[in-house]
Amino acid sequence: MVNVIFGQILEPDCLRKEYNYIQYKNPSVLKTFNEKWNAKKKLTVLHLGDSHLQNENLPNKCRQLIQKIMGDGGIGLIQPFSIVKSYDASFYNSTHTGNWEYSKSYILPPKHPLGVRGMTAKTLDAQASFRIVFKANLLEKNTILSVFASTDDESYMPLFSADSIPATLISKTAGLYKYSLPLKYKTLQLNLKQTDSIQKQFTLYGMSLSNDDETGAIWHNAGVGACQYKSVLFEEKYLEQANYLNSDLIIIDYGTNDFLYKNAIPTELKTEIIDVINKVRIANPNASIILTSAQNMHYKKVNITASKIFSNMIKTIAFENNCGFWDWYIVSGGAKSMAAWQMSKLATSDGIHLNAKGAQLKGTLLVEALINTNQCLNEASEIDELMYETHK
Repeated sequence: MVNVIFGQILEPDCLRKEYNYIQYKNPSVLKTFNEKWNAKKKLTVLHLGDSHLQNENLPNKCRQLIQKIMGDGGIGLIQPFSIVKSYDASFYNSTHTGNWEYSKSYILPPKHPLGVRGMTAKTLDAQASFRIVFKANLLEKNTILSVFASTDDESYMPLFSADSIPATLISKTAGLYKYSLPLKYKTLQLNLKQTDSIQKQFTLYGMSLSNDDETGAIWHNAGVGACQYKSVLFEEKYLEQANYLNSDLIIIDYGTNDFLYKNAIPTELKTEIIDVINKVRIANPNASIILTSAQNMHYKKVNITASKIFSNMIKTIAFENNCGFWDWYIVSGGAKSMAAWQMSKLATSDGIHLNAKGAQLKGTLLVEALINTNQCLNEASEIDELMYETHK
């Protein structure tokens, strides 16, 4: 095993970086991404996926790298994971008081309506609260807090504060509160207030931090551990909330939990994927959409050969439905390459997940693929398509 230095991370020698592009059949499918990138205006990315995203190791690396190029537009979607009984993000953690019911997009059908974040929490306790603590003070680019929540007459009033400084409510519309926050805070706190006797509950669907202007890049992480492609189809409030986020680029990054455990592609999966693409496109009709393949994996010491089949299927679906395609399966090394990631200490012992350094390398390669592809798009008069025939 020969490794080379990649920043401070050792690359596995199985990488095939010559294929590290977003493939497309027609450059128009990535037009919005290309135009926003070149103009250096506000670029909003929505990254939908599973456990490979939830802990923020991969998305936050993408966020940091793209913001070095485009400027800082804010963190994007955040989640108080404590109230949905899940593991925290790499750069913040959460605690709560009171009793909260919850739904997550891997438990279908959901008990409570889900939104774009794929996690919903509800409390009947007016004394309930939660607290998010960031591991470093946030920059001034995170002064706008958008809260997807219940806003009807029976809902408690949410009161937010940052480092104990009360947030200023800017607006309240159906399903959405918008607040102004002070500069450079480390903690974000929610308390509830009952202002009328008919108020008896509060439901949170998700939150987002952003800046107060139209500059910089924002990378929304909507990853939920263990979920499948069809989870998006059960997100009742996806359309209105995704429309509000107004993403320019949407990366749909599921698959592992669809075929891993039986090492086979379900017969209904292709239809579900197309239905997800259509739903995403209804909410954001002008957005560029990228589909991804999944890395080679092992499950209970068995090599998952369905990863190759899934990669070929996703490529076909992407080209047939006007999407870009990032072939992470082949870029990461193709068949039986998980062992090389484990030997390079970039993957966990389960043979499924990358560790923190591995996920950061993957995030770096994803941003490099966007950069490489943008250069090709700028030469679109000469490059009408970007497609590879690879031996997988």
